Parts: sequence; structure tokens; C-alpha cells
Amino acid sequence: MKQWVCFAVIGASILGTLAVVDLINSKFSTCSNSSKAGAFKAGFARVKITPPVGSPMTGFGDRDWDPKGSQGIHDDIYARALFLNQGGHDVLIMGFDLLFFSRDEADRFKGAIGRRLDLAPSSILFNTSHTHTGPKVGSWFYTPYDPFYLNQLESAIVEAAVKAHDSVREAEIFAGSGTSALPMSRRFKDEKGAIAFQPNPSGTVCSTLPVMMVKDTSGKPICLLFSVSCHPSTVKGNERSYQISADYPGAAMAKLDSWLGVPASLFLQGAGGDAKASVIGKGEKDWRAGTWDDVDKAGAMAADEVKAVVEKNMVRIQPDIRTSMIVMNWPLAPSVGRAGYEEILKNPKTNSESSPEIMKLWAKEQLGYLDRGYTLPSSVQITLHGVKMGKGLRLVGIEGEAVAELGLVIKNFFKDGITFPLGYTDGAQMYLPASHMIDEGGYEVESYWEYHQPSPLARGMEKILTDTLNQLRKKGLE
Repeated sequence: MKQWVCFAVIGASILGTLAVVDLINSKFSTCSNSSKAGAFKAGFARVKITPPVGSPMTGFGDRDWDPKGSQGIHDDIYARALFLNQGGHDVLIMGFDLLFFSRDEADRFKGAIGRRLDLAPSSILFNTSHTHTGPKVGSWFYTPYDPFYLNQLESAIVEAAVKAHDSVREAEIFAGSGTSALPMSRRFKDEKGAIAFQPNPSGTVCSTLPVMMVKDTSGKPICLLFSVSCHPSTVKGNERSYQISADYPGAAMAKLDSWLGVPASLFLQGAGGDAKASVIGKGEKDWRAGTWDDVDKAGAMAADEVKAVVEKNMVRIQPDIRTSMIVMNWPLAPSVGRAGYEEILKNPKTNSESSPEIMKLWAKEQLGYLDRGYTLPSSVQITLHGVKMGKGLRLVGIEGEAVAELGLVIKNFFKDGITFPLGYTDGAQMYLPASHMIDEGGYEVESYWEYHQPSPLARGMEKILTDTLNQLRKKGLE
């Protein structure tokens, strides 16, 4: 494993109110970043990954089984790549307007990049925006694959990585953080103590808004990296949900690219597993099936929040890139066993967000393992991926649909600097709830079978996550 060291953020920069071009080109002081680690270089690229109309979709279970597939393109979707190099250390950060990858897909695409650019998996961080109006990727909900799209997606991913690699030039980093009002908790405890899938304005969210600006030595933006912890599931349950769209992250990036004057923005999904956009929940008892105006409003909210950080709250970071990956074993609760799976086949019982027919497929799959003499797993592997960008600036992602409380565990672990707490990183094994949610229930706990897991998670994930973060600390992360 590569060592990485964390230092406190130093310095401050107070920006005026000049036009954005002047702000980006002149308001950040330009000076040499040469150090013992070597010159810092960066390159960015984006490549379109919009599927043909009629392609299978993923994100809303019942819709995803419709053989007609997508019915139109509302806005194009992209793979975006930021390539960084310093003193022999290479890091590739890629964001995708997709729901999420399964582990086998992430490994496949990382392998394809590695063959071209000679990069190890730990040097490549994947993050998916989690849009629910995108093409089929991942193994969630047992819906059918489209091998043709996956082949084209692989080519586009490699193309984006190579273009970013080939466009590197000397660069500097600035970073800051703020808060976002976009996430709203979707876990509402009713009068009986049951968890309902409803807006909860007082519920816990991960509202942190980390922002990183990479620019070349002439002051031109290379990449504007930012993260919001909120589900992009704004449109649902009507003809709009059949349109391919990047949802609010795409709208936010489009507005930021226009502001920057060049395509340079890159969204990373945070710990948004149990949050939805407040624009479709504020003042509502149930989540509205949002309109495209709602998507644009949510994107504008995120973009304006990012602009505010860039204009008022950025400091220069001394680049010092490092990466590290650790695989955690999160215990599962005991399974229901053969008799339990057989009973589920006869009488599947799901919550309103799930499907009895899919539950039958899951039970049949578990029985298939048992029939062949296999032992069902008692734990699930969850990868923790850390990327140190420089003094006091790091990305920490986990392989699953992390709820807000786990994002806050990551954020609060690091007392100094700026942290990007990320879910949906390098794949998505399942929903990753907090311990108290195990007893409370709710979709984040009860959806394990949609992800092919034999049983729900057991309590104690916060300690496992903290212990793993301490392992990174022992490797030099202070």
C-alpha cells in the first residue's frame, strides 16, 4: 500500500466580486508548486456515454423491466476524468452520470484503463452520481443487462482516461468547503415508530459541500471538483422517468461549465443514501414526482452553493498526491436458511419500495447456492478508498450506498482540512445504513436482497469504519 500523509490546511484567500473569468484567472495567486515531490500536473476530459433510445434503464424497479426501455434523451450523460501526476505518483479520478457499478464492472473498467495507462486499481477512483434516469449498469434489482452498451461504455471510459492523461500540464490546487441545503432526509419516523419513506426536514443529512479547483499556472481552470450528498432521483413514476438524464448533478455541472467558460466541472456523489432533493420534499408529506423544472432548480441550487465557496472560501493547497485502499469485512446477520428462502418463494413480503417478484428471484438465487453445496457468506466486503490530494485535502470513498451518518463519521474523523466523504465509490455492494437503523428498519436496511446479499447487515459498522480509518492513519494519514 502507498503511504499518505495529511497536513493541516494553511493560508487563506479572500476573493472580490469581479467577473468569474477575472476571478479564476487572477484572484488565486499563481506561484511555483515545485517541491521535493516534483512538479504537479493535471489533465481533464469528458466523453459522452449517452445510450441509444430504447436501451434498458436502471434506478426505478418497475420501470426498468419495461421492454421498451428509454423513450428519449432529456440531456446527455458523460464520463469525466481528472488525471493527476506528481513525482511518479499517478491518480485518476472519474465521475459518471450513472446509477452505480457492480464490483465486477468496476474491476473490468479499471483493468481496461490499467492496461492502457499502467495504473493499479488503488490509483483509479470511480464514483457514480447515482442518477435514476440512466442506462442499465450494475446488478441491482435483477433487471437484464445490455452487453452492447457495456462494451461501448468501456471504450468511452478508457477514452476519457487517456484524454485526461494526455492533456496534463503544470497545475495548482485550491480547495474550500461550505454547506448544501439540497439534501433532505427521506427517513421519517411515524407516530408508531415505524420508518416511512417520506420527507423529514429535521432528519440527519450530510450537508458538507467540499470543493476543489485545479487550474493551470496561467490561471485557467482544469477541473472544478465538488460533492453533494443527495439522491438524484428527482423525476419518478411518469413519462419523465423514461428520459435519459443526469438529473440535478448534470444540471449543476452544465451551469458551472457555463460559469467557468469551459467544460471542467466534475461531480462526486457523497453519502446521500438516505437523502433526496429538498426541492421535491419541502412542505410535502410525500415526495413529489419532480418535473424538469425541479431538476433545474436543484442543479441551480447546487451550482450557486459551489460558486459561493469558490468566491469566498478557497485556500491554496500544496499538492502531495497519495492513494490507499483497504477492504473491510462487514458482518451480516444470520440468514433465514433454506426453510426461510422456500417460504419466501411461496409468500414474499416487501415494503412499498420493493417488488415481490424480485424477492422471489432473490430467494431462488440463494437456494441455488445451497443446492450446489455452497455456504452463503456471513459478511460482505466493502472497499474503503482514500486519495490524498495535498496538505489537508483528501477524498475518502466507500463501496456502497452510504447513509449520511456514515459520511459524517468519515468527515468528523479528520479534525483538520477538507474531506470529501463519498459513497458509490468503486462499485456498490449494498445500502450501508447506520447501526441504529438496523433495529428501526426502513428501505436502507431492508433492501439487502435487491443487491443479491443473503441477509441484512449486522450492527457495528461505525466501529469497523473508524477502525479502518485508523489503519490509514497508521500508514501515515494524520
